[in-house]
Amino acid sequence: MLRTRVLSAVLIVAALVLVLYVDQGLWPWFPLWFAVAALAMGATSRELVALLANTPARPDPRVVAGGLLAILAANWLPHLVSSCPDHEPISGIMSEPYGSIGVLAWPFLSFVAVVMAAFVAESLRFERPGGAIASVAGTVLVVAYVGLLGTFMIQMRWLEGCKHGLIPLAMLIATAKGADVGAYTIGRLFGRRKLWPALSPNKTVAGGVGGLAFAVVGALAVEWIARGRGLMALGWMGAAGFGLLVGATAQIGDLMESMIKRDCGTKDASAAVPGFGGVLDVLDSLLFAAPVAYGFWAILGP
Repeated sequence: MLRTRVLSAVLIVAALVLVLYVDQGLWPWFPLWFAVAALAMGATSRELVALLANTPARPDPRVVAGGLLAILAANWLPHLVSSCPDHEPISGIMSEPYGSIGVLAWPFLSFVAVVMAAFVAESLRFERPGGAIASVAGTVLVVAYVGLLGTFMIQMRWLEGCKHGLIPLAMLIATAKGADVGAYTIGRLFGRRKLWPALSPNKTVAGGVGGLAFAVVGALAVEWIARGRGLMALGWMGAAGFGLLVGATAQIGDLMESMIKRDCGTKDASAAVPGFGGVLDVLDSLLFAAPVAYGFWAILGP
């Protein structure tokens, strides 16, 4: 199990880095990144909808699918419009120096529309009291968890400098997956004291410390690679701080997903990824860590 998990993590990281590298020549459209985001969002939301199907919060799959598609398109819209020749700015939210913040308005405005649509869709099938509000809440939860948190990871692709976000994304992936592998490996080898047994009985304090160590190593490795290619990144201290902060957040994200599965009475979201479980089990740490990583680079990045 340990060998399978490590091998899967290495292959996932390598595949994502390869996709990002190949996509470099297609700026600012990044069609491969769009395809990866669409597949990941679709698979993750499907697993989450299935998990919640046996609870009072039964999401509406149609609203979830439409909402995630709208948020995904909204992530690309401002960048595609700005790349058109002789374009006029759509609004003030595209103005610098707040570009990295302004572009977030598009997916967040789409999310507002999804919340309203969830209410309307539930009202159309309303028959008797006792489940409508819970279903709306479940729908909004899935779209927010997958769509809004995922937005920060998607938008890292357009951060200024560092090969159009290649280094920030690589650092996020290496750090979050490093935390996953480190927590699992060190926990299996040396873990004794439970970290948070109410949420996850298998996670240990030693695993948490190991996860942080591996996360820092992952961030420093990306910093080293960037420097070797003459690219500006965060600096050694900045990369170490990124590893600690994002590594800790990634492990919290893993615990929060464990809470969801435990509350739904399920061990894994699915069996789609060997060694991990489902796609949600792979992306849980990345989804939670992405907003922190995005903010870190937007504030301290070159």
